[in-house]
Amino acid sequence: MFRVGALVLGLLAVGTAQATDAGPARASLRSVVDSLAAEAASLSPGSDIALAVRDSRTGEYAGFSDTVPHISASSAKVFWVAAALKKVEEKKVAPLAEKVFRTSDNEASGAVIDLVGGPDAINDYLRSLEVKNTALTKWNYGKPRWATNSPKVMGNDNYFCAADAVAFLHRLAAGELLKPRPTSRLLKWMELTPREGCGGWLGTRLPAKARASLRHKAGWLPPGCCSDDARYNVLNEVGVVRLPDGGHYTVAILVARGPDWPRQAFFVERASCVLYRTLSGEASLDCGEALAKQGGPAPVVIEDGGTPPDYDC
Repeated sequence: MFRVGALVLGLLAVGTAQATDAGPARASLRSVVDSLAAEAASLSPGSDIALAVRDSRTGEYAGFSDTVPHISASSAKVFWVAAALKKVEEKKVAPLAEKVFRTSDNEASGAVIDLVGGPDAINDYLRSLEVKNTALTKWNYGKPRWATNSPKVMGNDNYFCAADAVAFLHRLAAGELLKPRPTSRLLKWMELTPREGCGGWLGTRLPAKARASLRHKAGWLPPGCCSDDARYNVLNEVGVVRLPDGGHYTVAILVARGPDWPRQAFFVERASCVLYRTLSGEASLDCGEALAKQGGPAPVVIEDGGTPPDYDC
């Protein structure tokens, strides 16, 4: 997997989009994504990152390591709820979906998988959408569930990639995956998620209006949660972000394996804000510039015998 520390300095160069009659030129998404990827080397050193973003108004797309599989954690639950809405009546999905998005309830998520017909059925649904680097391998909450048709690209872990998440969310928001009513309900459920802070990193540094209308699903496996911090320490955000002119963009920011959780979180928050600032044209928006200049939050130091922070939500 690509390590951000290996990025060449040339990625720091910032290009610009062509100027139009509508206003001055802005930085291209390509240049902004490349710059964020380079910045990650100092803001969250040692982390594996992936980025993808698509402007629904123009179709402009940019990604970095966007087809590299990442452990999906709870961000994949948006795929599963969509599959359930495709398979069964909305009234069967609704009570479970509200728990999935409000508190990321794992047992309710297992029940959603069961509504679809199990992990194999989830993977069949994903393949029908030509999602190429995403799979459900197992889900043991409530009862064991193992897929027989997962490629198991990441061993026993569930996985996705940034490009798949953005393509899926773009099609969802465009009404291409579900009928109008279930599309509307799923997007509304995605507003039940936290707006900021733990579980709401995508919205933390956005303006209040954008934060209030944010539709997203975070996924996190924090330090100490799992068998190997060098493999996990997953912090993902995928979402649909509304813009002041009525348009929106879809985005995926995936960060894993970093040795310092607060720095991972700050990078996700800042990357979300920088992308919004670029696409909204709100040049004065503060995306944590002062903190970024100092390299992000100070590393967390645990004294011998001390108790590590509880990063879970």
